[in-house]
Amino acid sequence: MVLLTSGSHGTDALAAIRQGVPVLCEKPLAYSVREAEELRAAEEAQGRPMLLLGYMKEYDPAVLALGSSLPPAEGVRYVGVEVLHPSGASQLAYANLRPAAGDVPAEALARFRDADRAHLDAALGGEAPDLARRLYANVVLGSLIHDIALVRSLFGPLRTVEAVRHWAPQDDPGSIEVAGTLGSGARFHLNWHYMADYPEYRETVTVHHTEGSAELTFGVPYLLNSPTRLRTVEREGVGVVVRERNDVTEAFETEWEAFHAMVTQKQPPPTGIPEGTTDLRTAQKIMRVLLDGMGMEAAGEVAGA
Repeated sequence: MVLLTSGSHGTDALAAIRQGVPVLCEKPLAYSVREAEELRAAEEAQGRPMLLLGYMKEYDPAVLALGSSLPPAEGVRYVGVEVLHPSGASQLAYANLRPAAGDVPAEALARFRDADRAHLDAALGGEAPDLARRLYANVVLGSLIHDIALVRSLFGPLRTVEAVRHWAPQDDPGSIEVAGTLGSGARFHLNWHYMADYPEYRETVTVHHTEGSAELTFGVPYLLNSPTRLRTVEREGVGVVVRERNDVTEAFETEWEAFHAMVTQKQPPPTGIPEGTTDLRTAQKIMRVLLDGMGMEAAGEVAGA
């Protein structure tokens, strides 16, 4: 089963897993930790991996090459991520897509929206303002979760979230900056900027370590076989060596190969329910710090994150 709907995927994925149906699930895994824990329990009852979460960047050969070239964790000094995010219409203009279908009955849509609202209530509290709900669902879990997951896959879970800032709301949803530490003590920054009219999507991951630097640059995620660039700078003898790798292997395809291996060989995927749950908890930490900084009282699961 391939689950590509918007919103939380916890309820639908849970129904499939309980029926013994493996799921390739788009992000986010869920809105609430309660949903994620139900998914984990259902998977354990099946006795095999049942869900692959659609973090396609973790299947990118350039990302895997970076991971294999890094020094021990204690050598990593700083990790920075910058996302420049134009509007969806701008990113997909080249594809000449037809307008979205409008044939889903209103009452069916209402049921899904009510379910998502209930999951958001569990995560944020029933009195959470609309701005907090949109930032959590659409930005932190809707986009920034890819970067949270990517940093976690390369360096382990984010240990602390110390500061979160939101600004430029006139270009809704604006910009978010997250700062904190990794498990090794290295510092990280995540910078996410929505700029509707920016020329093109761009995502850059920069790593500075005691032996050199590395930079990953991702292009438009919807453009198939768009190269991911890995640039490394290292010392060699008395000189400096700069290497650049442009890999056009499609990460979405290798993601499907991992799903096939999960279904046919019961091979645990690198982006399963445990990893999705870890990232969800990190997202809730980010929201708690963000709400504190905005003078809003955190409630629900986020209050205890």
